[in-house]
Amino acid sequence: MNTYMYEAIEHDKNFPAKVFTTSIEKSTYHWHYDYEIMLVLKGSVCLSIWPETYIVNQGNIVLVNSKVVHGLQKTNQDNICLFIQLNKALFENWQDKNQVYRFYLNSVKEKLKPKAPYCKFINTVARIGLESDGKSIANLYRMQALLYALVADLFEYVHYDIRQYANKSVLEEESDVLLKIIEYVEQHYLEDNITERLCHYIGMSEKTLYRFLKSHTNLTLKELIVNTKLERAQYLLTTTDKPISVIACESGFGNCKTFYRIYKKETGMTPTEYKQNGRPIEKNKKIQGYLDFNKREAIQLLKYYT
Repeated sequence: MNTYMYEAIEHDKNFPAKVFTTSIEKSTYHWHYDYEIMLVLKGSVCLSIWPETYIVNQGNIVLVNSKVVHGLQKTNQDNICLFIQLNKALFENWQDKNQVYRFYLNSVKEKLKPKAPYCKFINTVARIGLESDGKSIANLYRMQALLYALVADLFEYVHYDIRQYANKSVLEEESDVLLKIIEYVEQHYLEDNITERLCHYIGMSEKTLYRFLKSHTNLTLKELIVNTKLERAQYLLTTTDKPISVIACESGFGNCKTFYRIYKKETGMTPTEYKQNGRPIEKNKKIQGYLDFNKREAIQLLKYYT
């Protein structure tokens, strides 16, 4: 199963979050169970959270909720970003594990400002980033303390919604169904009548499938199929020397005209431009959206925000 839609995140057994600093080139649309916090330390990045897109500038902090489809794109500025991917288990209510939370922490949009200033969250996140650079047991304990303080501050100061499930098995079943849908699309996106076949496969009506996908990914089935085709096309453009016409056919676009139109609309460049300017990768390896960056500069920027 491709990873552009679902990203499996592994955590250290001693620490329920993944912390890393990087420079972003591009990430295709994806989702994961973790809650993800991004702090831009330098420059800017384009963050797409369906159906909206933001330019996140230096000093801005954004939280992407669990199971929300999102993607990143480099702007014309060099960037350095800090990411903290928080295990969803951190947000399970010990009194009621059937609740799912959606937080509103976005210093770009500022739709619902937190009750505490953004600098409070930025400071804590930057301190976690600094401690992650150390290897001692003291660094680990400080990171744990800061992480739980961050989660506490999210609950205390940030606006959030609660989704209540009658039974936790319902949540687990919905996650399984979502993965089955994505896997089916990735295996059968070239076939005709995929909507009818998929509905039969998962036992849903077309309307129920539409509502289910919009609720869990903010994508329609048509958008999911297009994204799958684009991901396949990008892989072929990057890893093979096949002609554009062949790639258009093998990725399910039928003809070059349709391929060029959709590709330009969704990525901002033509397939030819991507093939010429995209970063080549070795065959059978994942396309990474990370670039090299100055680690010393990143540490200085983290110190600035603490």
